[in-house]
Amino acid sequence: MTTAVPAQLKKLYRQGRVVPFVGAGASMSLSWTIPGSTEVLRGPSWREMVDEACRQLGYSDPELLRYRGNDLQILEYFGQKKGNFAPLTNWMVKRFQVPEAAIRASRVHTALAAFANSKTFYTTNYDDLLEQCLGLSGRQVKVVARERDMGGSDKTEVVKFHGDFNNPDLMVFSEAHYYKRLRFDVPLDFKLRSDLLNRVALFIGYSFSDLNIGILFDLLNEMLKSLPDSETGKRAYIVVNNPSDFEYTLFHKRNIEIIPTYGDQRTETLAQVLEEIVS
Repeated sequence: MTTAVPAQLKKLYRQGRVVPFVGAGASMSLSWTIPGSTEVLRGPSWREMVDEACRQLGYSDPELLRYRGNDLQILEYFGQKKGNFAPLTNWMVKRFQVPEAAIRASRVHTALAAFANSKTFYTTNYDDLLEQCLGLSGRQVKVVARERDMGGSDKTEVVKFHGDFNNPDLMVFSEAHYYKRLRFDVPLDFKLRSDLLNRVALFIGYSFSDLNIGILFDLLNEMLKSLPDSETGKRAYIVVNNPSDFEYTLFHKRNIEIIPTYGDQRTETLAQVLEEIVS
């Protein structure tokens, strides 16, 4: 069961004023098998990535390190011990070798590609699944990861807000990376502020515990306040599965409206919401 998409959001989409912001949940919704194997793979979650970092550090039980510190601190420790994040990045690249057929079969990615009125997408994901699904739908795509990538094109933009495999020096992994990123003083931050003028963000594949959500919108609400010429004034919407008063209260404080979905079929209900927005 899903809830109706707010009429105001559908109106903003028709006006070309919705900027999708795609998180790890979208990649995790995709599944595929390796040729010759029956094992079903999915895009790794943040927790799985940190678990792998622990294993590469020699800890068979990741909880032993989580007893010592949080995930960002574990990744900071990884970077110090390994000298860089290349071993972890290489593992992720292998995990994201997704067959084209699986991307075409992904209902969530197909629905994202159908956002024809959205010319700019943001993502904190490192993988290229979003770019691939847009390209497979016939849309010309330009990846924006740094200042030199900006402007000069009428292609659909995919802004890699935390870097990607092609820009490993920009990938945000560790505690130090996040502290540096929180300054919000690099060209991508200025672009985000510009892209959200008179537009709303639609968060897809994020949970409230994701650091990106709270930080981004504490900043943007301070700068931009309510959306002008909007019946609700909301700056953002987020799809949340089985939300409670906890999520409603804290997202409301950040001027983010929840689009709730219900049940255990998260992928299907998310896809239904995306399809309804463009209908």
